[in-house]
Amino acid sequence: MLALSILTVLGLVLLKLSLNILHPRQWVLRQTLTDAYLTYERSYAERIPFETLLGNNSPWPTFPTTSSTVVEIGRLPGSRVVTGTVVRTRIPDTANYPIDGGTGTVAMNPAAMKVWKAQSVLTYTIGNRSYVKSRTVLRSQ
Repeated sequence: MLALSILTVLGLVLLKLSLNILHPRQWVLRQTLTDAYLTYERSYAERIPFETLLGNNSPWPTFPTTSSTVVEIGRLPGSRVVTGTVVRTRIPDTANYPIDGGTGTVAMNPAAMKVWKAQSVLTYTIGNRSYVKSRTVLRSQ
């Protein structure tokens, strides 16, 4: 009976130790998922046609207006879904002409460049903590 009790306690201690080792791996998996999703956001902002980016129905509305969407970032082992909220906005460069959202002049911007920052902010929760990651892409024409 004593040997069985010792083996039971030893088994529980080893189980607790193995769970302590697995917990940081879950955090690393979620970090990898969020980084991969933000890579998608960056590539989407880079490949969208400039006319669509500046259009009325753009996925990145002009600052201070934002677009908020709940997205599935990925799945953890056991098919557990990881979700987050993506907030998108675009900000004009100050050297843009006033018609393009800036305060630039011909002397400041002789090439009439249009430069915009497309910003995506991902908010997600792990346990009881909230995390925020962002990516900003500069687009010019």
